Amino acid sequence: MKDLNLINGIDISDEKEDLVCYSYDASYGKGTIPEVVAWPKNTEEIVRIVKWAINRGLKIVPRGAGTGMAGGTIPVNSRSIVISLERMNNVVDINTRNLIATVEPGVINGDLQKELLIHELFYPPDPASLEYCTIGGNVSTNAGGPRAIKYGVTRNYVMELEVILSNGNVLSLGGKTVKRVVGYEIKELFIGSEGTLGIISKVSLRVLPQPEEVITLLISFKNLLDAGEFIAKTIGTGIIPRTLEFLDSLCLRMIEENREFGLPADVEALLLVEVDGELTSIKRQAEKIVDIARKFRGETQIATDYYSKENLWHARRSISPCILKMKDKEKINIDITVPIDNLPRMLLSIKELSQNSGIPIISFGHAGDGNIHVNILVTKGDEEYRQKGFEIAKKIFELTVGFEGAISGEHGIGITKKPYIEIQLTRQHLELMKAIKRVFDPKEVMNPGKIF
Repeated sequence: MKDLNLINGIDISDEKEDLVCYSYDASYGKGTIPEVVAWPKNTEEIVRIVKWAINRGLKIVPRGAGTGMAGGTIPVNSRSIVISLERMNNVVDINTRNLIATVEPGVINGDLQKELLIHELFYPPDPASLEYCTIGGNVSTNAGGPRAIKYGVTRNYVMELEVILSNGNVLSLGGKTVKRVVGYEIKELFIGSEGTLGIISKVSLRVLPQPEEVITLLISFKNLLDAGEFIAKTIGTGIIPRTLEFLDSLCLRMIEENREFGLPADVEALLLVEVDGELTSIKRQAEKIVDIARKFRGETQIATDYYSKENLWHARRSISPCILKMKDKEKINIDITVPIDNLPRMLLSIKELSQNSGIPIISFGHAGDGNIHVNILVTKGDEEYRQKGFEIAKKIFELTVGFEGAISGEHGIGITKKPYIEIQLTRQHLELMKAIKRVFDPKEVMNPGKIF
């Protein structure tokens, strides 16, 4: 593009090797190669890029680390500019009195966790990709993670946002007080909006003191239904674990074939359960969990030291990389959420769909809040087989809504779930959402083709 030099001092490129790298993300979604990609280093540079892009009729696609699973950062219009925020990666401030961390959008979640640990603080939302995903991306999809069952999701921690609108104006939303009732809370609209309303350029997050102690339990079940019933029973008794993760039998075999963590291979479900807080209190909780597991024929092991705990979490976070190593398979990845009391039936329904279709389905995820990541494994290069996979995905979405759930818990809609959104939402819902988008983005330049 001949006029790239008109925005001097900003890193920007139209070289093919750069453009190709920003034409896909971690999903199975297919988009187009953008016309240009830019790497701003601060808010002022984002504003200049946005105004430059608008003057040239370019669509704007904000992007974090590209770890999204729904195609939310893939350009769908070749006349697009990808604005990558990965170089805006500074932790601006950690206020230990107000328990607020202010960061730029390109800060890696795991890096923030390490920085907070120095101050004996922690930021609860911890997606499995925390070593790679960015805070800006987490806000854009309202990411959750294993600790959401007890501590909530990203939305519960965003205090204040700085955003750049589609006309280049900078807007500050929210504030640094816990209580705030001053008209409509516009900040909430941007959380989970997948870059369709504007670009997040700064985030202030509520953080918490580190808990005194954590106890980690590994519980195996020979029967899938027993595992589901254990989860519902545990939550029903008033015990709120820090995490309650689920891995199915196919998932366990795949991990062991690739990494050999020593996980049991002859079970239908494995649960990774943690409780945190004051030591005496969580010991009692752990004992109750063991008793409940025993009633549902579950066998419990306790991780007694730091390294055994880390080994278990390393195994949990290795699932997606292990799936990617399957040379003859590609995954159709969906993340559904159902109420806890419907989780056993949902898990059985997924198992039956796999058995009846002959298509392998790997299920794992945050069972404590009913959020399951379902990976439908289809044969690479076989379009007929692939279409069968999409038919199964649609059936799973229909079952999910029938079980009073949601077709996405934390990945968002992007482009991969866009064809299914009317399973969940009415036309009236969608028209209201489109009307909101038109208020913020009347010319529809911000990440077009996503959600709707």
